[in-house]
Amino acid sequence: MSDRGVLRLAEPRFDRAALSAIERVLDSGRLTQGPVVESFEAAVADLCGVGHAVAVTSATTALELSLAALGIGPGSEVLAADFTYPATGNAVLQRGARLRLVEVDPSTYCIDPDALAAAVTESTSAVITVDVFGLPADYGRIEPLLAERGIPLLCDAACSLGGGIGDRQCGSFGSLSAFSFHPRKSLTTGEGGMVTTDDATLAARLRRLRNHGTERSGWRSRFVEPGFNFRMSELNAALGLSQAPGYAAVVQRRRELASLLTERLSTVDGVTPQAQPPGHRHPYQSYVVTLAERIDRDRIIASLREAGIEATLGTYAMHAEPAFTERCATAPGDLPVSHMLMDQTLALPLHQGLTEGDLDRVASSLEEAIGMQESPPATGDASVAAA
Repeated sequence: MSDRGVLRLAEPRFDRAALSAIERVLDSGRLTQGPVVESFEAAVADLCGVGHAVAVTSATTALELSLAALGIGPGSEVLAADFTYPATGNAVLQRGARLRLVEVDPSTYCIDPDALAAAVTESTSAVITVDVFGLPADYGRIEPLLAERGIPLLCDAACSLGGGIGDRQCGSFGSLSAFSFHPRKSLTTGEGGMVTTDDATLAARLRRLRNHGTERSGWRSRFVEPGFNFRMSELNAALGLSQAPGYAAVVQRRRELASLLTERLSTVDGVTPQAQPPGHRHPYQSYVVTLAERIDRDRIIASLREAGIEATLGTYAMHAEPAFTERCATAPGDLPVSHMLMDQTLALPLHQGLTEGDLDRVASSLEEAIGMQESPPATGDASVAAA
């Protein structure tokens, strides 16, 4: 490994305000589902431009809670984008519903609206799109397609807080959106998630189901339907709330860094950054490129890590993973675009702590790694050349 410092994919950054917020919670003695959670919910609702936000323990539970609120269960059919972290599909299967996976666009990595239109049937109960690495899906085409069929849209917005299309923010598309506050996210609570919606009835059911299906009247709880314990702690909420006031500046800085890195990679042959369609605002939770088919992506990851640059695959093609092949009746390669992206996408470091010198190092190291892979063996050893 390089003797220089490791450049991390993500690097959570906190100031004294975060420590002070946690101290205030500890001093209060109220550690779960209290006023700090409510304030954090209000802050996220404001960032998304929606009326309601419901805090939960993770993006995965946000997805499962949303599906439960929509009435999805055994006998339901849910369509979902295939190129995503498997939590998207896990939430559907945990509800006992049938999962059908849909092909994605090779340039944006988001669900292909034409493939989605072809996949919708009379049995379709809901659709889950994914804002891959933060880029919003093509909601201009997807929302009307589903609205005319009366099919609810759940947006897996785990990565897209701060993104949007035109004057609409991610979190305001579809019936519901599910966010993540995992440590790799631009705003993190350690572990945590949020569901956003403009539907007051759905929001009320989300809050009820989050807390064991309870409704309160004074000091008395009534358990009106089977629910979950998906409550966020006050400590997690305090950590998130401390970052909310400066979040717009964080997203802006990440966009600036992404633009600079794209500029540096523009001369590197075989590297294509994720496309950003006109009007789409990418918050760059992750910076991901596609490598040409001739390049062995896994060897590139190993070379970069040896050079002290943390890199990994973009994400997964669910249809090719053992957890889904039998349940979804798929085999690796059935969705060829998604499968190609799983094999050829590369996530590179991007966070607001990087300098322009760090970006130079990322770009030059990637170019060097590709060059080494494509260079012919050194001359002078016939046995090596023959091999």
